[in-house]
Amino acid sequence: MKKTLGLLITAIGILIVGGYIAFTPNHAFNPADSVSGIDASAGIVYGGFVTFGIGMVIFISSLPYAGQKSKNA
Repeated sequence: MKKTLGLLITAIGILIVGGYIAFTPNHAFNPADSVSGIDASAGIVYGGFVTFGIGMVIFISSLPYAGQKSKNA
């Protein structure tokens, strides 16, 4: 269950990052730029990186340690 949840959250993070990088103009990545203002998507992209990281931590924490047998096997 934790593996599936971790992979799902990781996939959501990848989709957020990929979508906002693909559909955001190059000049709007700087959140401090006064021209971009509210239209800056850098915060959402960084949030996608955080979501990806959280999913990876959940997934990796569900794996057994090296040399140990899985509880499910």
